[in-house]
Amino acid sequence: MAYSRSRNRSRSRGAKNAPMVTSPHTPILTVGVLVAMGLSCFGLPGMPVLLAAVTVAWLAARAPQLTGTDPWKRTCANTPAEQRRDTSYKWMRSWFRHLSRNLDPRNPMATFAVGVACLMGALVWARCGAWWAWANMVSTLILIGARPTRPARLIATGQRPVTWAKKHLAAIAMCMLTGLLAGLALWMVTDNPWFIPAMPCLLAPLPMRRAWLAVRRQAKHDREAAAMLTGWLLALDKAVVDQPPYRLDNTVHGEHGEIVCRLAVSRAQPWQDKQVRDLLRAQANQSNMDVAFVLDGDDTLHVICNLAPLETCPPDELIADETGLRCRANMETARLGFNYNAYVGDSKLKQVGERDGRPACWVWRMNGGTANSDWEMIRRDWLRGSTAGELGDWGTLIGVTMIVDPGLDHAWLYTGELDTIGFDEDKAGREHTQSFSANTMGDTAAYLKLAVRAQDDMNLWEDALAGAKLPAPMQILYDRRVGADRLTAQDGRWALEDTPMSIPTKGGYQAADYMRVDVRPAFGDSTVADLIGMSANGKWFTRYMRFVQTAPANSPNTPVQLRDLMGDGPAERLLAQVIISRAFAQTLKHAAYVGPATQCARNGMGWTLWRTRITLTGGVTAADTRKNQPRLQALMGADTVLWEYEDAGHLILWAGNGCGTDQDEWARAVEFEHAQRLRLDEAWASAKAVNRDGVSVTTLSVQPAKGRLTRCVFRIPPGLGRDMVISRLDGFCTAAGYAYSKLVPGQNADELVLLVCESTPLPDRAPVDWSLASPGASVLPFGVLDDGALAVFDPSQSPHLLASGTTGSGKSSVSVTLVGMALLSGWRVLVTDPSKGANDFKPLAPYVDAFEPSLPGCYALFRYAHEEMRRRVRLIGEHGGGDWSTLPDDVRPPRLLVFCDEFNSLLQKERSNIANANDDPDVDNANALADWRNGLRSSIGLYASNLLTQARSAGITVVLGAQQLNAGDLDLLPNAGTAKGMLARVFLGIGNTQGNVSQANEREANRLHAQAARTGGMPKGRGLFENLGRGVDMVQCFWPGKGDGGLEALTSRLHPVTPVDLSRYMPPEPELTGLADQTGVVAPVADPVVVDESGQDWEI
Repeated sequence: MAYSRSRNRSRSRGAKNAPMVTSPHTPILTVGVLVAMGLSCFGLPGMPVLLAAVTVAWLAARAPQLTGTDPWKRTCANTPAEQRRDTSYKWMRSWFRHLSRNLDPRNPMATFAVGVACLMGALVWARCGAWWAWANMVSTLILIGARPTRPARLIATGQRPVTWAKKHLAAIAMCMLTGLLAGLALWMVTDNPWFIPAMPCLLAPLPMRRAWLAVRRQAKHDREAAAMLTGWLLALDKAVVDQPPYRLDNTVHGEHGEIVCRLAVSRAQPWQDKQVRDLLRAQANQSNMDVAFVLDGDDTLHVICNLAPLETCPPDELIADETGLRCRANMETARLGFNYNAYVGDSKLKQVGERDGRPACWVWRMNGGTANSDWEMIRRDWLRGSTAGELGDWGTLIGVTMIVDPGLDHAWLYTGELDTIGFDEDKAGREHTQSFSANTMGDTAAYLKLAVRAQDDMNLWEDALAGAKLPAPMQILYDRRVGADRLTAQDGRWALEDTPMSIPTKGGYQAADYMRVDVRPAFGDSTVADLIGMSANGKWFTRYMRFVQTAPANSPNTPVQLRDLMGDGPAERLLAQVIISRAFAQTLKHAAYVGPATQCARNGMGWTLWRTRITLTGGVTAADTRKNQPRLQALMGADTVLWEYEDAGHLILWAGNGCGTDQDEWARAVEFEHAQRLRLDEAWASAKAVNRDGVSVTTLSVQPAKGRLTRCVFRIPPGLGRDMVISRLDGFCTAAGYAYSKLVPGQNADELVLLVCESTPLPDRAPVDWSLASPGASVLPFGVLDDGALAVFDPSQSPHLLASGTTGSGKSSVSVTLVGMALLSGWRVLVTDPSKGANDFKPLAPYVDAFEPSLPGCYALFRYAHEEMRRRVRLIGEHGGGDWSTLPDDVRPPRLLVFCDEFNSLLQKERSNIANANDDPDVDNANALADWRNGLRSSIGLYASNLLTQARSAGITVVLGAQQLNAGDLDLLPNAGTAKGMLARVFLGIGNTQGNVSQANEREANRLHAQAARTGGMPKGRGLFENLGRGVDMVQCFWPGKGDGGLEALTSRLHPVTPVDLSRYMPPEPELTGLADQTGVVAPVADPVVVDESGQDWEI
């Protein structure tokens, strides 16, 4: 090799003036060799002399002074003379370095060395005797074991020692026996015993000669490759890596000049740098060679060096040469690794096919490197169909085709047509990915053709997903593909194809990420080309999905909205799943997993309703679906949408164009019942009775109740208050199609129980039926409830009753009914109405115990009732206590009903402080009369209050009639709080409920009024009935008009009674100024007012 004096290798000034260092080892060794040869020629022991000379030369060797520097700034030879001196010194110093290895008994060459040493002992034995023979023999053995190795300029090589092989054991034994016989023969001829050990030791290694020659060839190849690399590395102006390689081994040669070897380096990864390869390629190209480096598995201290001629051989010849293919494959791998910034490893090849008796197909794996763990990157980036030279696909520069196996852990390399290759199916079959295609087992050519199709499909998917920045599917499961022959619509007008596929393991992607992408444009503007989730046993796979496409792609007959999707075949069910999945993916932040769809309608019903389970992803909750319902409904093309919420991340969707109301129209009765409940849930949602999680009030049961009513039980979800839900009740009824609803008590705090009806359950008129009353009855029927049952006033539950109402609402009729029922039941009745003269009750006057239309008479009546209460209390005390019901039958007086109409007017006091500056007697009399009447009213209020609070146990019931009360009207009563708490309420008509019902029921009463107003108002006689301590009920009160079933029928059943003498309870008359006759102090009776006898419907 020529040595150029470059600037960086020129001798420095100090080095030029420095004295030349001369090593004496060469003359010492020369003299020793000559003397040893001379002695040996005369049968004298020359080997000890040679050993002594070698030892002295080894000790006396001095390193030469070198004036050059290599690219790593280390001193090196600058001239051929310096190189010779440096090589001689290194050679001398390598003596004795491998003494123990060369004399290892496991090495056949050690045995051969013993044989040679014994021959040298035999040489001097006859002349010098045994001791010198032993000295010569040992010296020879040491010299052979201490022999030096050839020094390397930069990259060291070595010869791998050969060891005894068991397979040659018989041959070795035969050679040893032959040598022993030959030694004995020579001993007998020469009388020299040294031949006996010498000959077996010389012949025993003969069976290992072939292995030894192979090792020699290997060492030669290593030296040649090391010399080639050394020349390229030292020719560089600067170091390409921080440390040079220090050893080379395992060199193999291809049939066309390719070389693959292993380099020992300080760090492996820097040798993968593109700059390193480019700098070395520039030197290698001058020798018409190319170079590339790949990693040796996970070994960080070795790299695989690949050297090849610039001109490639024909592909068919290359594929038949394993070493050549390995070298070229490594070079292609390194090129693609540079292009895509990946570390690559060595190629591992396994032959699986032949053509014309020569290898034609290999399974290729990569040993080491980051690309080895990312076969998805190899498939995606290395095989894009490009032929642009250095930027082209893998194999374009060598003419070899690579197919990445769908299992993504190896590839297939081949040339030519697959059908011309004869595959070893035992070997090739073990490399198939059964999850990709089990149908092609035993036919590798078909398997690879399918893999080629998959690769083309992957390229199509890369383009389809490029906009979403998602990688192509990792694997397409063709074996599980369902074709159009099995997914054809029942009407035969359209069909689908369903292909499962998996997604890459790297990147953290999930199937839901792919489901958001609209890939229809990439697939020829297919009518349907959607990705949906894939599940098994109710569990969703996050790394598997299904691709559903119309066949053919553009199919105008395929429905794209649920309202148009009729039928219940496999194709229809799959298409419904696709439509719903697409709507969720395009609406929500993250796509949802949509389960298999089920058709709820029977065939031919003219409506469709699909049911499917939805699993939300990415933190999307049921509340988000509720917020986006209008858009979801529009995208699905659904007129009816029902939701069934299981939890925050799971729900069941019912969507279509109708929801049949006849159970016979449904495919399954259980779904009909469930849908009816969900319809109510949706009505609650429409009324905005939804919590933050999007869960509405949930329907627990819907069952028929009494009459025309339906009993519905609802659960209030967490986060919603009961009051809030009740405030949404009217909106719920409107959405659910109910004209009537009533709250009833539930069993649990989170339950809401309603009685509902699609129309008003009450009749517009309820004629009285006097036969409902029976002698001795303790309850008084007065109307019909919403469930068709009788509305009864039961003093045992509610001691007293307040009947109020707006003008014309039928308040007088309900009062007359109660009085009539009491009379028929054998009750004593006292009637008073000082405001209107009790005109409504005049037909009943002969049949009641007291009938007082005046204020003094009212006073007397209440005073009498009060005294009667006290008498009864004394009577109860005389008979052992208890109450009225515990008295003996012969002692117990009949029940007493005290009825006072216009009671609120009675409590209102008159103005009595008219100014009288002129002392006018008329003014004084007016003030006196006003004070007198006000005093009566106060007394009446006191008596009424006492009766309300104390008369229950005495069998006395008070019924108060009043116009619509104001909130504080009854507060005028003494002890008003207790008194009001003893009253049941009947409030007729629509008006202000404050004061007319208890405060606890005002809200529900107002709601019922508003509900009635929306549905046509309240007919005469309709109102609210509130039992003491209970809720309010809608009631249609009886109408006791004249006629066969009215008052005439009532009076015909009654017998006149002797009225109670109230004269002694009458109040004294006031003293007036200037009047002798004061009979006129009692106010005249008002004009008569009669009960409506027209027979016409009442109107408000």
